[in-house]
Amino acid sequence: MCLYDLSDERSSLTPISPTSQTVHLSSPASVTLHRSSPQRPESFLFRAAVREEIKRSNTPPPPIAISSETSRSENGSKIRQGELEVIEQLRKNIESRLKVSLPSDLGAALTDGVVLCHLANHVRPRSVPSIHVPSPAVPKLKMAKCRRNVENFLEACRKIGVPQGRLCLPPHILEETGLVEVAGTVQALLDLAPPKPLSPTSV
Repeated sequence: MCLYDLSDERSSLTPISPTSQTVHLSSPASVTLHRSSPQRPESFLFRAAVREEIKRSNTPPPPIAISSETSRSENGSKIRQGELEVIEQLRKNIESRLKVSLPSDLGAALTDGVVLCHLANHVRPRSVPSIHVPSPAVPKLKMAKCRRNVENFLEACRKIGVPQGRLCLPPHILEETGLVEVAGTVQALLDLAPPKPLSPTSV
């Protein structure tokens, strides 16, 4: 068993006197050397600075504004997609019932109320007794006649049995501001139409 002599190790260490330590710190050369030398990795300040830098580099920016803006745009796109589907269904309903082909701008095609009045008469004949229609001499109806057609259509829907809550307003048609509401009115009107007679081929 080997005994370790601590007295030899203590004697080999050279104590630093207070005088020599003071001279060492006050020396300009030593101060310059201390400032120019890199920080020791094991020092507490160095480790704290490194941790702070890592935190800054790893901290993501606050995502609140971006996420809210993104969700808002996604919701908007979903609403627009839903509106387009409703409007396309409105086109199909009118075209299949009246056996007509409507232009791509559906809102403009319905503003004069002519197509809608014909649709009401299709559901119940003569529910709109008179319809103002364009003529070769006057291809575009005046606003007063357009309004009269639209009001006659809505009145016919009311008489046929469309609930008041499902009726759109005249500006929705005349000003093209509510095709979705118009689609709701048309769907409610068609729900009240008599069932189509079966064709001989389908029997």
